[in-house]
Amino acid sequence: MQVALSDLKINVGKYVALAETEDVVITKYGKPAAKIVRVDKEPWYLKRVPETVTDAEQLFGTLPNDIDIDDVRMERLTK
Repeated sequence: MQVALSDLKINVGKYVALAETEDVVITKYGKPAAKIVRVDKEPWYLKRVPETVTDAEQLFGTLPNDIDIDDVRMERLTK
């Protein structure tokens, strides 16, 4: 949604509440000047992160299915 800066000054609470569901673009003289976006309720540092990810596990999407971790280690050691 777009809103003029003058209208935002009058109805700040309305547009902050609206920003919880969609982005609000603030226009100044008809041109986009700023944007109000929703803030995540959960801080980034509390989001679930995998405990450990090995280097080989990171490659599993790019490696053929018949290669296992030991094969990757041996090939790396031979180079």
